[in-house]
Parts: sequence; C-alpha cells; structure tokens
Amino acid sequence: MMNRTIIIEVVLISLVAGAILHYAEASCDPSQFTCKNGKCISDKWFCDGANDCGDNSDEVYCNVDPSFRCPVGWTSCPNRRRCILSYWMCDGGKHCPDVSEETICELKSWLLRRRKSGSWPNRWGSQVHRIAVALHFADESTFSTGKALSTGEEIRYELAMQLTRHLAKGKKISSQELALYIHALLVACLDPRDFYGTDLVRELRKRVEASGDYTNPFLILALCNAGDTMTEGDVERVTAGYESQLRPFWTDSKVLASMALSCISSRSGVSVDESTLKVMLQELKSLQFRNGTVDNYRTTALVTQTLFIYDSYKKDFDMDSAMKVLIDGLNTIKSLLTAYYVLPVLHQKSLLDISSSHCSKQPIEDNDALQKLLDIEGETITVQYSVFMGEEINLVRTWRLKISVNSTIYDAIETVAKIDKGQKVEYNVVDRKPYVAALNGKEDDPEMGMFWFVYLKPLNSDEEPKLVEESPADVKLEPNQEIILWYKRGPWNFQSLMQKKNATSL
Repeated sequence: MMNRTIIIEVVLISLVAGAILHYAEASCDPSQFTCKNGKCISDKWFCDGANDCGDNSDEVYCNVDPSFRCPVGWTSCPNRRRCILSYWMCDGGKHCPDVSEETICELKSWLLRRRKSGSWPNRWGSQVHRIAVALHFADESTFSTGKALSTGEEIRYELAMQLTRHLAKGKKISSQELALYIHALLVACLDPRDFYGTDLVRELRKRVEASGDYTNPFLILALCNAGDTMTEGDVERVTAGYESQLRPFWTDSKVLASMALSCISSRSGVSVDESTLKVMLQELKSLQFRNGTVDNYRTTALVTQTLFIYDSYKKDFDMDSAMKVLIDGLNTIKSLLTAYYVLPVLHQKSLLDISSSHCSKQPIEDNDALQKLLDIEGETITVQYSVFMGEEINLVRTWRLKISVNSTIYDAIETVAKIDKGQKVEYNVVDRKPYVAALNGKEDDPEMGMFWFVYLKPLNSDEEPKLVEESPADVKLEPNQEIILWYKRGPWNFQSLMQKKNATSL
C-alpha cells in the first residue's frame, strides 16, 4: 500500500554545458551564426558550401551521418543529416534542408495548445505524464528551473498533484499508469524512488514480481530506466512478452520488449544473449511495407525508435521512407499518443533515453533543503502540513517540514508561507489570538457556510483527524503529526470557543 505522503521537493537544475563546438555565450545576434573564432556571419551563409567563417566552423555539421548525435547546444534536423544551433529552433526561419525544423515546433505547439485555462491541477488533463515526456523530447530545457511560472514548472506541479491525489484517495493506480508516472517524474527531475515519501519504483517492482507468467514489457522498461536492479527473471519476462501473441500483429508490444531487453543488456550486469535481441530487431524490420510504414503511423514511429539500437536501421530497413511517412503525417496528428511516439524519433531518440541525466544534480533531500532554506538550527521535529478542499478529502498540496522543537501550528503555517508565497494565511484575531480565516485569498464564506478548519492527526495513521478549536498559536506540535487546513462546510463551534475563552479567563 503506497503512502500518500507528499514532501516539498527542492530541485536544482542547470543546463548541461560543454560541447565540441560551444556557442552558448555567443555575442552575435540570434539571427546570425557565431563562428568558432568569434566572427559573426549571416545565418543564410550557414552550410552554404563556402568557408564564410574562415575556420570552416560554419560547415562542420552540414552533412553528418544519420546516426550522428549532435553535440550539446545543437539540434538535429528532421532529415537527421544536419545539426543546427538549438536557439534557431522555433524562430520562424528555415535552417534545415528538405524539411524545415519548424515542423517539429508545430508539433510542440500542438502539445502546448492542449493546456486548458482552468484551475490547477487540471490544466493538462489525465495524460500529463505523457505530455511531460513528449515536451521533454521536444525541448530538454522544458524542466529547467529559474523560469517563473514556466510550462515546465506548471507541469511538474500538476504531475505531482495528480499523482498525489490518486494516492491520497486510496485509488488503485494501474501498473501501466504507475510506469508512465515514473517516466514522467524522471524527465521532470523528480525522484520516483522518493516521491514525497513513497518509493514508486519499489512499488512497481513488487507488482512485477507478483504478476503471473505475462508482464507488460513496458513495466520492465520503466524499471530499467529508473535504475532498478535487473534480474534474469526480467529477461525471461521480456522475452515472454515479445513472444506472446495476445492478438495478431501486436507489433507495439514487440517493440517495447525489444527496448526493455536492450536496456537490460546495456545498463545491468545481467547476461543477455545479444543474438536474441538482434533477431527481435530483424523481425521488426521485416514488417516494413514498401511505402515505409510499419502497420500504421504510430507503430512506424515506435519501430523507428527501436531501430536506433545498434543502428539497426542501416541494414534491411528504409529509414528515409519511414522518416518521410512520419514527417508528412505531422500536420494530421490528432492523437497525444501519436505525438508522444513521434517526437523522440524527430530528435534521434527513443523511450530508452528517458532518464534524469539532464538534471545536473540529484534532487536535494526535502528536509535538508528546508533546513538550508529556513536556516533551522538546534533540535528539530518532523511534521506534515496538508491543505484539503471540499467535503470530500480533495488534497490540494502537502509539505513535510522540519521545524524547531516546541513549535506551534501557527509556526508551521508561517513556515510554509515563507516557502510558498501562494500559501499566505490571513487570520481573524479573537482575544488577541489568531484563527485561520483565509488561505491564498480563499476566505471564510458564511453565506455559503464554507470555513477554514484546522485538524491534527498522527502521521501515516488511519485515525480520523481531530478538530483543533484552540488558536493555532496555542497548540504545540509533537513529532510526526499532520496538520490539516481544511476548507469545508460547517459552522465554527462558537459555543465551545467561548467556553474555552471563559475557562482561560478564570
């Protein structure tokens, strides 16, 4: 049973630096090309066959092998035969031959248009995990920090909130969806092994081990991408998954099995017969039609991803025809799943490339981050602070805090307000003592009968929360308690409050 606890996470991310040719600090106009020697030339002279720079740096990546991985700061063209400067992407100009790089931008824009105008955490919908991965493949800087209210920050927040709500409500999340969330957390620079107190990778591993003879190969791929220890049993599961004929021409499953086996082979000490993997890849190649497709548009994208393994596409597979099919079909994409599978191919990547390697540092432990942020000294205790909305338990957000011994509920509330400016609490003062009256502009509403209540309960227990009728400033916290600010229907118990005030004044 997964714990629904969610801990505030501080993630420090920086762009990966260093490349064979590095122009990140270019002083030239963005519409120009910065030569290695510092000279500025028109972008129209880039890859025109002439040595306009004088050091030939404008012609270096103009005719590369399709298997060549462009260095950091550069992006592959859709035809995979040229690298262009990454900051030229989506600038409205054309710098790639044949098919413009702007076609990829159109697909990214299509994804961004899926954002709804409603309130958090429902702007990106139930497929936010796939959207996170797709946008990461479209632009690895999506989840870079330091951008206020950026798309990446918004998706990261919604991703965490949606998953937390799943767990908080005790819903049984499927193993397949759990694997999707693990992938999304990796690209969003959140740790799936410590998702606010829950080890999602261990949970998925437990489910795989408890499964019967058949395991969806995608689950093994997610475990492998997350760095879980692979076993010979996993090899057997993947092989069985490839050979299973649950329906005719179930090519997509074969593709995922091939990726999972490749991941086990390249990232673990488990022995894998590479000839088995090569046979799998050869069978996938044999499924290509003369027009370049494999079954359908989406499966063509998946198979093409897989054939990046060992550069298998170089023999017995018409990669140019497959890429033409995918590029020609970009304007007709109506499915998120299709975009999710096509985007990696356009960037010479695959689901095997899902990782947190673009996150320059591992996420800082939540408690350590908070202690550094708030400069807490001396003996401390750990408590949890949650915000609920509505009659049913609808978790909005939760923090795990390390605060000083003898702190009160009021201290915890104000600590969270320092961490997140969106959690500012306003108080009504009764007898010179504060009582919660509003959170982030959401006020007590006597006409609607909606008020803010404060509850306490032992952390990770099944006990019902107990209403706190005293002022938050009067209640000292004990270790491992959960504070709940709950906006719900019901009157304050003024009679009880007055009795407590009278008792205090005696």
